[in-house]
Amino acid sequence: MRGTGLRPRQTLSVKQKDFANQKLPTPVKIENTVTGTRDHGLWDFFKDQRLLQTPVEIQQHGRAWTVGELRSRDWESLHQLWWVCVKDRNNLATEKIERKRLQAGYGDYESKERDTTIQKTMKAILDTLAERHQAYQEALELAKHDPDIDLSRMDGPQYTQPPYDPLEADDTPYDTQPELATEDLTKDKALPIEEKPKEKTSYA
Repeated sequence: MRGTGLRPRQTLSVKQKDFANQKLPTPVKIENTVTGTRDHGLWDFFKDQRLLQTPVEIQQHGRAWTVGELRSRDWESLHQLWWVCVKDRNNLATEKIERKRLQAGYGDYESKERDTTIQKTMKAILDTLAERHQAYQEALELAKHDPDIDLSRMDGPQYTQPPYDPLEADDTPYDTQPELATEDLTKDKALPIEEKPKEKTSYA
């Protein structure tokens, strides 16, 4: 049977207390209204530090972002937009729990519609990043077969521009290429003589 008591060399650190001279803590004054910190982080779960929004306020939002609009945005903008969407979805989820607790009976349809719009924006962000990743992978494969690019170099530029050779034949511009010879149908050829229509012969 395993013992759970003190070991032979183990001693308790409990000191004898002087209860006669011991001072009790002073209780905190009771407040009728509990006030919290205005800039507390938990307030971010509530829109404008309010418990619930009206259905009209929930519907006041724009459309979802498209991939075409997000292609020109940098990484920082996409990162900020993503977390704005996450914060907005957290607000909607918090209000959904509060409506269920209070049995409000309103706002569920508007909240679901807005949440769908936010998810479309988040999907567009993921699609935009997927396009950039695919473009990067394709560019990386092309760089592996380019003799002017050294991907193993880490102490300087990986691309080295080849020196200009003035004796190297340049590609002939498109506008200076000789045009294909076209046959002139009217040159050195006699035009066919137009034959007159034969007169009708009447047999009396």
